[in-house]
Amino acid sequence: MTSHALPEAAETYLRALGAELSDAPPDTVREIVEDVRAHITDALGSGRTMDQALAGLGSPQAVAGQARDELALADRAPDHAERAGRTLRAVAVAVGVLTAVCVSFLLPFAALPLGLGQAGPDGQSIVQRYGAGFAMLTLLPALIAVAPFVLPARTRRVAGVVGALVLTAFTVVSGEIGLYYFPLVLLLWAAVIVPSAMRRGIGRVAVRVWRLVAAAFVALPAILIASSVATGTVGVDWLGVALWGVGPLVLGALCGFGIRAGYAVTALAGALVMILAMVQPGLLFAAFWLFGGVYLMIGASGFAAMRARHRTPLQTMKPVQ
Repeated sequence: MTSHALPEAAETYLRALGAELSDAPPDTVREIVEDVRAHITDALGSGRTMDQALAGLGSPQAVAGQARDELALADRAPDHAERAGRTLRAVAVAVGVLTAVCVSFLLPFAALPLGLGQAGPDGQSIVQRYGAGFAMLTLLPALIAVAPFVLPARTRRVAGVVGALVLTAFTVVSGEIGLYYFPLVLLLWAAVIVPSAMRRGIGRVAVRVWRLVAAAFVALPAILIASSVATGTVGVDWLGVALWGVGPLVLGALCGFGIRAGYAVTALAGALVMILAMVQPGLLFAAFWLFGGVYLMIGASGFAAMRARHRTPLQTMKPVQ
């Protein structure tokens, strides 16, 4: 990109934009300012006046705000990252309660670790075998998730990391039962990582990589269904095509383009898949549970990290005709 001098009005505008982003990483600020500089240069080169070029951009505050949205830069409102963390942690608490219900009432007690489920008839749930008192222990992970809500502000981040580490270790050492807490662990780590990334600010490449990875995973069911149908492994009716084919492709595209509503629907779809796995358990119960949990984590993370956009995205701004 060129960086030659522009008229003073444009240089004043660019300085104001840089000041609005003064708390962001210098390399990121430089990239944004040079992008806007090139945009102004192109507008002037196409015959537009300086007033038209700047009017097409909007105010420096508006451009800085949309850049923060696009690149997940730390917002000047100090509680933006904190709000994202609280949102993700609230979702984690809800998933922790849902998991406790699943483990207590649906998981065979024989899946318990440490030999606790070696005696007794097959097919009993944990609550049937050991009673409601013992089953209440399955709520402990949810209580760990809720702890930062009640702790002093200065200890919340540490408590969040410690809780995520403890439950990660639990999922590793507790065998089959730990798999059911895997979605909760993903959300707890998201509640730690997403706010931290928002406070530090991340570059365009990282944002694009995240969106591409999210889009690829969200669209994965459509790819698997298409492959199975093509090889004749399974037959799918029109409703199945809509749910597992078209739906994931549309959601993947929305997530890939960074549309907030796409992340919201992805989170909702993940929650519904997890609930469906509980209502209609079968051979693929664990697979649907885990897959729905990853969907929920991706959707909730993207939704929490992005503010609703009321402005034109930076990369598509055009000067007034």
